[in-house]
Amino acid sequence: MNDRRSFLKLSANTALAGVAAAAIPGTVTAKEKGIEWDESADVVVIGSGFSGLSTALNCARQGVEKVLVLEKMQVIGGNSAVNGGWFAVPKNPIQLAQGITDDSPEELVKDQIKSGRGMQNEAMLRQIAEHALDAYHMCIDAGVKFKEGFNIQVGGHNKARAIRTEHGVGGDITTKLFRAAKEAGVDFRMQHYIEDFVMDGKTILGVKVRQNYRFPNLKTGKTIYIKANKGVVLANGGFARNMELRQIVDLSLDPTLDCTNALGATGEVTLTAMAHGALPVHMNMIQTGHWGSPDEGGFGWSNALLSIGWHQGISVSVLTGKRYMDERADRKTCSEAIMKNRYADNSPAYPVVLFNYEPYKDDHRVTRALRDKMAWKVDSLDALAHQFNIPAEQLKATVANWNKRVGERQDPDFNRKMDTAEVLKGPFVVSRVWPKVHYCMGGLKTDLGGRVLESTSLQAFNNLYAVGEVTGGVHGETRLSSTSCLECLAMGIVTAKTIVSDFRG
Repeated sequence: MNDRRSFLKLSANTALAGVAAAAIPGTVTAKEKGIEWDESADVVVIGSGFSGLSTALNCARQGVEKVLVLEKMQVIGGNSAVNGGWFAVPKNPIQLAQGITDDSPEELVKDQIKSGRGMQNEAMLRQIAEHALDAYHMCIDAGVKFKEGFNIQVGGHNKARAIRTEHGVGGDITTKLFRAAKEAGVDFRMQHYIEDFVMDGKTILGVKVRQNYRFPNLKTGKTIYIKANKGVVLANGGFARNMELRQIVDLSLDPTLDCTNALGATGEVTLTAMAHGALPVHMNMIQTGHWGSPDEGGFGWSNALLSIGWHQGISVSVLTGKRYMDERADRKTCSEAIMKNRYADNSPAYPVVLFNYEPYKDDHRVTRALRDKMAWKVDSLDALAHQFNIPAEQLKATVANWNKRVGERQDPDFNRKMDTAEVLKGPFVVSRVWPKVHYCMGGLKTDLGGRVLESTSLQAFNNLYAVGEVTGGVHGETRLSSTSCLECLAMGIVTAKTIVSDFRG
């Protein structure tokens, strides 16, 4: 159990096979285990991304005296710090200034129900959407800046409601919420790895922690015990970087796919909770980001570039020179369509995305992509066909047909919404596209208040909460772009209220 590889294998197989929690060590009282607490806090938050920061800040602002955030890595933020900074907010001020007055939380939920394909938690989605403006104002109050006048419609949404941070990264939010939480009295500890929970039946008492841990070496640091007087909040994110667990829960997922997540997204805390009887849901639903580029590693800049490409341009198969999908569909639909583009030996035939260069030549999304050589300026369709080995005549026919459809404002081939479509006339910005593993739809089942459910009774544990990507069953089969930031921040607000209510009750 001291070896990380063995721990991950054993925990995954044990939890997923449904072995009784009573057979797992750690379900006895601290006194019986002979534990002496090294320190205590009222609320211990595990993870320092959007969800952890929002929960910690809101707990402190609601009067919780000692809030402690534990982060296993050397810096705060996790995946949240490296994401694209997109944030879906119905009725946000920029949207209203654009004259879009017919949006609402309910409209967002309608879009999420479509993408969830019947597997989503509608009540949870509605609760999250109704707290969108609260989450937005929390960010503004903390000093977060969003791009002036920037509010667009992204894949799967029926309205323009996605705003973006000033620098196009989630770090614009995590740094400001971190500062606000520190000012509110929240204590932060880096390099603290959770080894186990200390349980008394269905009540969590605290956590066993490896202090001064250096990722990924479990032999570093020393073990301490931290008591949680009012609750433990799991905000540790997903497990997209845990290749062994990914293969266990979804054998259909292409193991060669790159991943957008930070290296620490390995899910040990989730597995520990499952080993103690926490109920998992939708673990096999692992989302790919259809905006990934094979010409850059990790999260990259392609997601920003394609916020233009998917809406103003088209995607074309290098094999046929033809369009092959509705470029504005949801992530799952687009990813599946993209990955069908393969050579005879089954290797990826990376499709290209093209849009007009001139209207966007000074846009930072374009200038940065060209600078980093994950996109190219191409002067003509002949040059494009030559550079990417695309059948030239068919490519020209595809663009000619597209330009006709733009004038007609309809797309009979794929029924794409055409309100943002542009006639393509070159020169072009061209990039290659291939999905990357991005988000874990599955995780721990919670009630609407963020309380983790126990697998034998289907009732909530005492004092154990979970927020953000560590939870499962919220979005269903696929999550819409820009809704992770919303979920994490909004549920941090909700769960903080739950913790205070539970303690006082």
